[in-house]
Amino acid sequence: MSRAIGLVLVGTLGVIAHAADASPRSDPTMGRSVFTGATMPHATSIDLNPAAIGLGEQNEVYGAALLALDQYSITPRRLDINTGMLTDEPHVGEALFSPGGMIAFIYHTDTDGKVTIGGQFRTAPAQQFLEGDAFKYHVNGGSYRTWAATVAASFRVTSKVFLGVSLDAQKSFMKMAWARDTALAAGNDPARGIASDCGGAACGVANPGATELYSIDASSDLFSASNVLAVNLGVVISLWRDTWLGIAYHSPPGLALQNQLVGDMEVVQAPRDGGGNLSGGTTVYVQNPASVDAEFRTRLPFDLDAHVGFRWEDQSRLSNYDVRSYGSAFATANIPEWQPRALGYHDSFALWTGVEQIEFGQPLRFGGRIGLERSALDNSRTSALAIAPTSLTLDGGMQVRFNPNWTFQLTYGFQYFPKVNVTDSAFDPRDQLACEDAGFDYNNPACRAVRSGYAIPTAAGEYTRFAHAARIAIRYHW
Repeated sequence: MSRAIGLVLVGTLGVIAHAADASPRSDPTMGRSVFTGATMPHATSIDLNPAAIGLGEQNEVYGAALLALDQYSITPRRLDINTGMLTDEPHVGEALFSPGGMIAFIYHTDTDGKVTIGGQFRTAPAQQFLEGDAFKYHVNGGSYRTWAATVAASFRVTSKVFLGVSLDAQKSFMKMAWARDTALAAGNDPARGIASDCGGAACGVANPGATELYSIDASSDLFSASNVLAVNLGVVISLWRDTWLGIAYHSPPGLALQNQLVGDMEVVQAPRDGGGNLSGGTTVYVQNPASVDAEFRTRLPFDLDAHVGFRWEDQSRLSNYDVRSYGSAFATANIPEWQPRALGYHDSFALWTGVEQIEFGQPLRFGGRIGLERSALDNSRTSALAIAPTSLTLDGGMQVRFNPNWTFQLTYGFQYFPKVNVTDSAFDPRDQLACEDAGFDYNNPACRAVRSGYAIPTAAGEYTRFAHAARIAIRYHW
């Protein structure tokens, strides 16, 4: 018993010592949430760790509604390119709500649990993009949502080892809007650049008269294996009595290096160019991360289980949303063929620990967890499109049993992101001018910023974020 308690304390200290961050694309009600995890025979393990569904003894049908709310408080800053001085802009506060849901089943094909199968249809809450005039050159509204259908199987290899696999067929939808500073893009060109005329004065940077507006509506192809298929591989091992270790690997969706979302692009030209509407096509390339989930679970006194969980994601793949445009109307209006929407994520990991009551038919069951998620982003790369500093997570949940076959589950998670004060932003319009002065030598640091999508109006400012996530579920089991 002392060994089990010691392991929990070590896990807790590890959480405190190593801040971590789960992917912004992750479902916050899976893994770190009470009643879920890589060793739990829960419906969420169909994706999280398919081996774990074999640990249960009952068949079940499961349905859940997911709710996510993100609260943002932002004070943008404006950069004077001549003096380098930053000036606070009016404060922006916004709350973005997104629902999700899933239906699933788990079925044990024989009484000794050698083979268990499962399936689900789900959508996690969408990633909602902030909208606001103060940061429109980075993002100005939209969302990114994925729907998935999954089949899973768990195989009991020995009494102590379970292996599992699940296959997702996914379809993603992206809507996104942003603005482009045509004067800044033209640099020092006397006819079109920052010194050119915008309503009787020099355009400078971020002048509304030189601002083009963009919006895209794109989706992945459901019938392209190179685009939509994702594999989850897992193992659960019994270390000793009532003690389990689960590990699972999640591949990026698609067999290609990048996922392609294809659709339409709409452009409203800058007022100085007549403000006309243009239409064309777009392809968005997204390099989604792979990830690993792990959990250690062991029995404590008073019918409690201790959980220590871990997640790693190679988010460094997700450096930008790579937006390409095409169409005859775009070519004649000098619409750029390539506009990367910079993200700048780096690899992240999360750790959490907690306790919950084991299930033995009781009418009420409770649990709670605490964790830290390491920043997925350097502060200098923070923008309205990507806000992911080191954060604290708190999760709790309860289960109500109506009768031997029906249970209701409610879990809630809170995530606190401390304020990020960005004074030296990686987004710097002066890099556009410096690259031009360097003769567009792409070995030059300023030109690398241009190619990466950072040579646009600054993202300096103060950013605070709070995230809430809830899962409301009903289970019928027999």
